[in-house]
Amino acid sequence: MAISTGIDLAYIPRFKQKNDLAKKILAPHEYEAYLHHPIPEQFLAGRFAAKEAFIKAWNTLPYPNLSHIEVHLGTHGKPFIRYQQHHFALSIAHDGDYATAIVIIERDAS
Repeated sequence: MAISTGIDLAYIPRFKQKNDLAKKILAPHEYEAYLHHPIPEQFLAGRFAAKEAFIKAWNTLPYPNLSHIEVHLGTHGKPFIRYQQHHFALSIAHDGDYATAIVIIERDAS
């Protein structure tokens, strides 16, 4: 089993009033959640960091379109990535002006 990881850090204020970016990078269910989130820039920064971390862990060309990388909430609100019908481990954290995410991908070594 081969394991790859990706991590990303996003500056939350950079994502204020970025509705066009949100439409471009979020899956439909994520965009709906973004529109109703009490701090939309925090939500968007966290999702952006998660998707960028996934691309770093994926490390295979061509890189996926960000809107095709979906963040879902599982049991007890724990986030995970869904891409091409597969689930991948994800952690997102927010502190002050920053959001960070880490993704772990396990693949068969074959």
